[in-house]
Amino acid sequence: MSNSAAPQELQDHQVQPVLDVLHGLTGITIPVQKKTMVLSRLRKRLAELHDPTLTEYIATLRKNPKEQQTFINLLTTNETSFFRTQRVWEFFQQEFIPQFHAANGTAMMKAWSAAASTGEEACSIAMSCLEFQLKHPTFRFQVLATDVDTGVLAKAESGHFRDTTVNRLKEANTTLAQRYFVPESDGAYRVDPKVMRTIRFTTHNLMSSPRLLMPQDIVFLRNVLIYFRESEQNKIVGAIAEFMNPGSILILGESESIGSLAPLFTFVQPQIYRRNSP
Repeated sequence: MSNSAAPQELQDHQVQPVLDVLHGLTGITIPVQKKTMVLSRLRKRLAELHDPTLTEYIATLRKNPKEQQTFINLLTTNETSFFRTQRVWEFFQQEFIPQFHAANGTAMMKAWSAAASTGEEACSIAMSCLEFQLKHPTFRFQVLATDVDTGVLAKAESGHFRDTTVNRLKEANTTLAQRYFVPESDGAYRVDPKVMRTIRFTTHNLMSSPRLLMPQDIVFLRNVLIYFRESEQNKIVGAIAEFMNPGSILILGESESIGSLAPLFTFVQPQIYRRNSP
């Protein structure tokens, strides 16, 4: 690592350029006060590259797109669980899906998990829809799952989940866990293929314009805006709003808001906003 210094010995001005590169690539802002965490995540990769200084590593990042993705994967935070924040899922299952189906019949409901991480949220969306479909066979849906981190997205697409993750779901909803998860020999679980068939996984940087073929009916953008500055939050929400049908729903994290873009949306309840007509 830089000048063979231990993480705690590095000065803020030595680490800040690394954080600037991350911000330039993704828009994500990590404060320099978290330098110990940042350097601990980079340590193994720098050792694999024969311990370049941070300045040398930044030079590599600027000219090597493959290393840029490795760097992004190392520094992005991915914390999620099935059916995280109960009131969000009560709204989705008890209000949004039934109302959409009643108003649109057999039209395809399109849901986007815009910071999908390891896939728990996308699978929660799909399982909720499949549960509704059991009683309403004409209901049709598709789920889009995107993330800037290719590593976690590959885990999500594998359909394999840790036992601790699924066990938490078992405690909250035994029926769902038994219906949609199969134990593996290593103690982990595999989600039922019928769940995975409803989800499309693809890499997406929220600072870029979405690559969507059609507008979305509900967008889950939870616990990711907090990593961006206000101007970038506005850019992200504004770009997503362009791909939302009038009347569609945007769901944010507990400590997030739509800020100056409020005219684009109507407040429904905490974390939940309805897209206004343009």
